[in-house]
Amino acid sequence: MGEMKVIIVDDDSSSRTLLLHFTQLAPDFQVIGEAATSKECIELVKRVKPDIALVDISMPDLNGVETVKICKEIHPSLQVIFTTGHDEYAVDAFTLSAVDYIVKPIERVRLFIALEKARKSIALTKSVEAKRMGKGASKLVFKSNQTFVYLAPDEILFIEKEGRKSVIHTETEQFETMEALQEIEVRLPRTFFKTHRSFLVNLKWISKIESLGETYIAKFSQSEKKAYISKLKINEVHRLMGT
Repeated sequence: MGEMKVIIVDDDSSSRTLLLHFTQLAPDFQVIGEAATSKECIELVKRVKPDIALVDISMPDLNGVETVKICKEIHPSLQVIFTTGHDEYAVDAFTLSAVDYIVKPIERVRLFIALEKARKSIALTKSVEAKRMGKGASKLVFKSNQTFVYLAPDEILFIEKEGRKSVIHTETEQFETMEALQEIEVRLPRTFFKTHRSFLVNLKWISKIESLGETYIAKFSQSEKKAYISKLKINEVHRLMGT
């Protein structure tokens, strides 16, 4: 699978040095950048698109959890391992689908275990993606309340997260399911793109995009429905729409 690209995010230089040293001892993991602030981290993710980020939660500006939310908007496949001196953020960390959560002082073996978890997660994602590419236009099944709904991907305009539910929108109907947006995403073809943390959109049906303050609205042909696009994703949407 090749070397995993890793970035280290921690405001403490001694912690960064220790993580760098340990990571360099792990085979097939390469540290390609370091950041001491949330802003540096976000810019680094934009620039180098790492596979894995080791992120301290206690940061002087924006905390690590909030920083990762932004980074995931920019680079959804990013695998995150949180490091911290406290464990009160554990629930928030795993809500963001963190690979692991390590409490300082960090031990080398504990870090190696977390890095291997990240590697396996990346391999699984790539395997699912390969299967998804070969699925063609077969129908997908969703459990909506007590009913099983069968939809071809082309019937779906977008899927919206509402609390703990996901709402699947077609031109004329909508269906609620308890399946998480992230779980649905891996089952869909590449015409679908996460335009916002709460929206997974079928780009082929977008007919126009309108600016609305700090965000954007996607509108669809043959439907009055609309979805949202974050300002962090708009350039990527333009690029994908043009290919």
